[in-house]
Amino acid sequence: MQAALLWLQLLASAVLILGSARYLTRSSDVIARRTGLGHTFVGMVLLATATSLPELGTGVSAIRLQDSPDLAAGAAFGSNLVNILIIGIADLVWRNGPLLSHVPRTSLVVAGVGAGVIVIASVATLVHHSTGAMAGWYISPLTAVLFAFFVLSTFAVYRLESPASDSGPVAGEPGRQSARDGEDEPPGLRGAVGIYLASALVVIASSVWLSYVGDRLADSLGWEESFVGTQFLAISTSLPEVATSLAALRIGSPALAVGNLLGSNLFNMGFILSADELAITGGTIWSAISRSHAITGFIAIAMTAVVVAALVHRSRRPGRTGGRWAKPEAALLIAMYVGASVGLFYAG
Repeated sequence: MQAALLWLQLLASAVLILGSARYLTRSSDVIARRTGLGHTFVGMVLLATATSLPELGTGVSAIRLQDSPDLAAGAAFGSNLVNILIIGIADLVWRNGPLLSHVPRTSLVVAGVGAGVIVIASVATLVHHSTGAMAGWYISPLTAVLFAFFVLSTFAVYRLESPASDSGPVAGEPGRQSARDGEDEPPGLRGAVGIYLASALVVIASSVWLSYVGDRLADSLGWEESFVGTQFLAISTSLPEVATSLAALRIGSPALAVGNLLGSNLFNMGFILSADELAITGGTIWSAISRSHAITGFIAIAMTAVVVAALVHRSRRPGRTGGRWAKPEAALLIAMYVGASVGLFYAG
């Protein structure tokens, strides 16, 4: 009975996060247009930041309220896997051939820096488990490297994807229509900021609840917190990415969908894990989490490599998509996620 109530609470908190995602997406888009930010920058940075708020709320609350750094790290590392899985699922949903044939080549940069921050986080985990020299440090020097890489990567994306470069449709992106067809007139900048903040508060509150339920669920089922964080919390807190990515496909903008997902991985590792480092007391987070998170990180790197290879291949053969159902990268990404989930479950 107790386990059933915990599952219901997990579902309820996930529904609240999913319901808030639509308002986060619309308000962040309005903010971007009213302030003159480019469409691609919205997907890679602003929208990715908004949809990654659940991981931030889950991570900090898991550490401060439940003293469960493994849940925090699992939610961040596991969300990387889920985000790349969503690319594979979105590829199957997209009806105009392979999805990665319809995104700009600059997505390679975002995929590359996203893999870079995952490498740094995974190496930091292994280093701190291999030596106790930095165990008592409040902030690991590797965290400083991680955050600096995140900041520089974000700036590089902004410079490469200037607002002017996103003023028109993306080459090879057919049938794109206005995101506001059939909808009410969007609010002004002040109204959008208000909606954004209100939605963010709902997401953060739901994430606090989610981390609490996840911790109790781990105890009830006898599962290790690293697995619960990697799987259940990661899937639940990735619901905003699911909602926004499918919405982007509905308006004919695969570039926005893929940019949002790859940008979320950059935010998960670079910003969220740095915030988790500040939230934990009595040492660095890398010494307090399971070594299995490094394995999750390397799996995410391998899945990102599949995306990079597909982007390179598709960009070299833009006129040969192979048909609507010729999507080997989608099948490979889904198979890799399923295999990783099974392996992490038995390893835990």
